[in-house]
Amino acid sequence: MGTVKLNDLLFRSSIEFPCSYIKGNQERRFYVSISVPDCADIVSELTKRGFRRNYNHMYIPSCKDCNSCISSRINIKQFIFSKSNKRNLKINNDLSLVVNKDYNEKRFNLFKYYCRVRHTNGGMKSMTENEFIGFFHKSTNETKIFDLIDKDEKLYGSILLDILNDGYSAVYSFFNPDLNKRGLGKNLILKTIENMKHNQGNYLYIGYWVKESENMNYKSSFNNIEYFKEGNWSPSI
Repeated sequence: MGTVKLNDLLFRSSIEFPCSYIKGNQERRFYVSISVPDCADIVSELTKRGFRRNYNHMYIPSCKDCNSCISSRINIKQFIFSKSNKRNLKINNDLSLVVNKDYNEKRFNLFKYYCRVRHTNGGMKSMTENEFIGFFHKSTNETKIFDLIDKDEKLYGSILLDILNDGYSAVYSFFNPDLNKRGLGKNLILKTIENMKHNQGNYLYIGYWVKESENMNYKSSFNNIEYFKEGNWSPSI
């Protein structure tokens, strides 16, 4: 793989808009288009520098009066399944994680239902089927989709992953919101970690950890998390 020349990329700053994580705050992003062939090295390098992918661009928060968004990743080789992790896996031992990149309508229907229940004020609940296909299935970067299914192939959840030079980055996941006791969101992450331990990859990048956001609290329940602060990855914030 060649050396990535980030200086050749055109980075831009967005206008301010309502924050996705902290109510009442304004968010601004520093972003760059990745709508170019062979962007895998660019995605990998920017992810290691705290960026996230959204459609065909990479971004990092660049807010005036807030630095609460902290990129996080799980060190796969050092990750140890805790008692609560093992309970979650036992509760969901009837479900399997399978690779399935093909589009199917039941995945879109579950996504729409998840957004209606869990993100009532979010913009994604109005996403059309074609927009979902573009988001989940048509990326310039190489991706992998895992579906969480039972023996009858009933769909319980899905996770979209960017394939990186050093592991995976979790772009988006959704699940059946009616089954709270199963902890399906956490199970998607745990089963992905199991898969990586048996196959390959050093890190699972799980997006921004935001202390003030209840929706992000689940990330701190995983051990051997590293946080990107002041240009470096560290096991402490």
